[in-house]
This record gives sequence, structure tokens and C-alpha cells, in this order.
Amino acid sequence: MTRKNQQAGATIVEAALTLLVLLMFLDAVLEFGRAYNVYEVMTNAAREGARYAVAPAPNTTTLPTTTQVQSQVNSFLASAGVSGATVAVNTTTQTVNNALLTYTSVQVTAPYSFFVPQLLGVRNGTVNLSTSAQMRNETN
Repeated sequence: MTRKNQQAGATIVEAALTLLVLLMFLDAVLEFGRAYNVYEVMTNAAREGARYAVAPAPNTTTLPTTTQVQSQVNSFLASAGVSGATVAVNTTTQTVNNALLTYTSVQVTAPYSFFVPQLLGVRNGTVNLSTSAQMRNETN
């Protein structure tokens, strides 16, 4: 046998190992990108919920209820394909320059499912992504 024929299989093995590593890296990049996209959608939903919570209805001083804010945030998330989120709405009061100011914060938490390819199979996993937004009530 010549030297060239002895190494013919080595190229295939090297290509297979390199392709495996490349595909795992590509999968990790895609998964991180999708997770970041979901996080950004959640951040925007929290911001929209906080904005909705602090702005009274036109010509009134009535603010939306917690249920209305949660519904607004959940519809925003549903339009982007994010499901299973929990929405918490909290109101706090602070004194700034002898003025009593009320702030409303909206926190959104949603599970994100991902899979990690392994050499002998696929393992699924879930992490909870969480974000919040806070705004000053406009009735102050």
C-alpha cells in the first residue's frame, strides 16, 4: 500500500469531527439569538405594560386595573409567539423634593425552552427569562 491510500480515511474522520463541532457551534449561536429575541420581546412588553399602567384614560384620572395591564402585556407577548409568561404589576410610592410620586413597575417572566445536542442524543432544557420596566404615574 502506498502512503496516500493509508491516509484516505483520515480525511473523512477529520471532516466528520470538524462538521460536528461546527454544527454544535452554529446551533449555539442560533439558540442564543432566539433567546435574545424572546428577551427583547419581553422587555418591550413590560415597557408597554408599564406605559399602559401609568397613563389614565382620556379626560379622566382613572388608571387601568392590574388585570387590564396583565391582559395588555399578555396580548403583546402572544402577538410575538411568547407563551407561558407571568406578569406582575406593583405600585410603589417615593418622596422626591417633598412631592409624593407613585411608580408602577411591570415584571414579565417567561420560560424559554432550548435543546443541547449531545453526542448520544438531545437534551432539552428550560431557563426562565425575566425583565421589568418602571414608570411614574401620570396622575401625580
